[in-house]
Amino acid sequence: MQSLNQIDFAIEFAAHAHRNQLRKGTEIPYISHPFGVGMILLEAKCNEGVIIAGLLHDTLEDTETTEDDIRSRFGSEVLRLVQGASEPDKHLSWEERKQHTLEFLKSADLATRQLACADKLHNLRSIRRDVSLYGNTAWNKFKRGYDDQKWYYTSLIESLGYGSRFPLLDMFQDEVESFFMNLELIEDLKNCRRNKKFYDAVFECLFADPERVSQLEGELEGRDLLDFKKSVFDLIERYRNSEEDSYADKQEMYRYLTCRGIEFEINSDGTDMIISACAAMQEMFYLHPHEVYHHFYRNLKRGLL
Repeated sequence: MQSLNQIDFAIEFAAHAHRNQLRKGTEIPYISHPFGVGMILLEAKCNEGVIIAGLLHDTLEDTETTEDDIRSRFGSEVLRLVQGASEPDKHLSWEERKQHTLEFLKSADLATRQLACADKLHNLRSIRRDVSLYGNTAWNKFKRGYDDQKWYYTSLIESLGYGSRFPLLDMFQDEVESFFMNLELIEDLKNCRRNKKFYDAVFECLFADPERVSQLEGELEGRDLLDFKKSVFDLIERYRNSEEDSYADKQEMYRYLTCRGIEFEINSDGTDMIISACAAMQEMFYLHPHEVYHHFYRNLKRGLL
């Protein structure tokens, strides 16, 4: 069981640091935000240091708290995480600061990304509540409106998942896609979307002998996933026929995977099959590029591609 002593101390520390602050455009005490972030991290079963950093994540940026204050009370690791959650020079434009965050998160460690994800998730939930109460006027209190916020939050999904996926990101992605993209998937498709074994079976079926394909299809049928596999392969055929729109999607997928260090044989039938499969799965399951990459790379390491 986690010790709550340090967490309780962090709550008191953050409450005192933010004591004179309110959430932007409201009468709500600011401490509700870091406390909410801490609770999200606690529910996600993150380690104590990440939870404490969540409670303190705005103290360096928005209060008189110093780095020495955090280091002396909570240690260097908590300080590192709080520093990672703090935006760069406030004199930079909104776009520059957000772009910096997006690039930083791509190479950040898991703890830093968990903290950032919880922070953005709590902010998003606050936005959703305000929009439900006040409609589009809720956007007036932000430096940038709906379109820019949509760009930022959807871009965060790619940056947070660039290095690896983690459970809290699934929750954040679902809420971003529901709010900004009106994406509501049927339950069967939603469950298949995050089923690693399904993608492994699809990739293996690309080049497996007929006997192995039959075995894999039997396993998928037993998990009620065979129809999804068949739909993916129908899409693969469409992509392989190189219809104009399909060709553009394949080129974009090829560029993304090669930019991430994947090397392909040029003008190879096998390469076309793989890229077509990646594009088909992206379309069918509304995958972000990093999700396709992780599924592909996992099977590349398995020696199946």
